[in-house]
Amino acid sequence: MEEKRSTRILRLLSMVISIVMHPVFLPVYGLLLIFNAPTFMVHLPAGIKRVIFLLTAVNMTIVPVALLPLLKMRNVITSYSMELRKERIIPLALGTMMYVVTTVIFYSYQIPVIIKSFMLSASLTSFLILIITFNWKISVHAAGAGGLLATVMVLSIRMYADLIIFWLPLIVLTGILMSARLYLRSHNPAQVYTGFLIGFVSFSLVMFFF
Repeated sequence: MEEKRSTRILRLLSMVISIVMHPVFLPVYGLLLIFNAPTFMVHLPAGIKRVIFLLTAVNMTIVPVALLPLLKMRNVITSYSMELRKERIIPLALGTMMYVVTTVIFYSYQIPVIIKSFMLSASLTSFLILIITFNWKISVHAAGAGGLLATVMVLSIRMYADLIIFWLPLIVLTGILMSARLYLRSHNPAQVYTGFLIGFVSFSLVMFFF
């Protein structure tokens, strides 16, 4: 009985962390990190921050989530967890399209380069995951976590900021998230680690050089 109870608790916790750290929230979390890190971004006018945040939240989080019930109703996906690889292709394609549109909009205006490169990183990572998903299932959760860690790393180096307060929680959360995805058997180790590397490397390279 105790073993079954422990199993239920671990499964519930794994599902909760998977939802909280869902990749659809990556753009929002990333912007919150950028806006609140002890860099010159803290002094960006509140009105500009608000516009950037709302545009990102609507285009890259709210719209993709709002499309899921329609996709389920049309039998494009059988569940919101999208366990089957083929079910992920259309949602990923739609998400990538919204990422690219938002990135193009941001590059059309005079906003800090670090925000533009963050959006470009998210678009590139989403595109790479989409291409891979045509042939192999990969952990989008792990890719998102890798992207957040890379974002903090780039901010630390490019802006000479002490971000240990962000580093430690993110490293712990990333470890818990990757363990949760494995515990739920949503992915095997190769899919999780590859997803993390793609997210981390893509964000690192783009945010360093663009």
